[in-house]
Amino acid sequence: RNEFRGHLDSVEKVGELKREGKINLITPAEVTNILGNGKVEAIEITKQGEAPYTLETDHFIPLFGLSPKLGPIANWGLEIEKNAIKVNNALDYQTNIPGIFAIGDGNYYPGKLKLILCGFHEATIMCQAAYKIINPGKKFVLKYTTVSGVDGFDGTRKEAPKAVVQAID
Repeated sequence: RNEFRGHLDSVEKVGELKREGKINLITPAEVTNILGNGKVEAIEITKQGEAPYTLETDHFIPLFGLSPKLGPIANWGLEIEKNAIKVNNALDYQTNIPGIFAIGDGNYYPGKLKLILCGFHEATIMCQAAYKIINPGKKFVLKYTTVSGVDGFDGTRKEAPKAVVQAID
């Protein structure tokens, strides 16, 4: 669609990036496939009433929405309950279709709280499960960025100063 439901500041920034030619904003349209070999190389876009086409890209960044409407996802054959995608919250937030997960306000399970904090928790559990599917037999190692540091987008390593351990007399 051509309208956005985001925060006004975010919507204005997107408009500014489009006017500056820094982004290619395609509306109304839907990303219907992500293509690549080991990394994102292109996306398939379907505009309303037109045949799908492929657009080369380096990155695909889905953003958080403010309205948890399922839209076309509701037609994927996923089990829907209370206008949300039913998931297995006891294990990994997987849906009734193996390998498809749902997290955040768009999912449902008994006791679900629609809080952003819960969505971030669900994402960490889901990512571990997806890692095991993508890398069968490979051990998942959880690292704390506050201890081990993190590689920045610019390729530099960001690390917190090493803690000083002292004995208490």
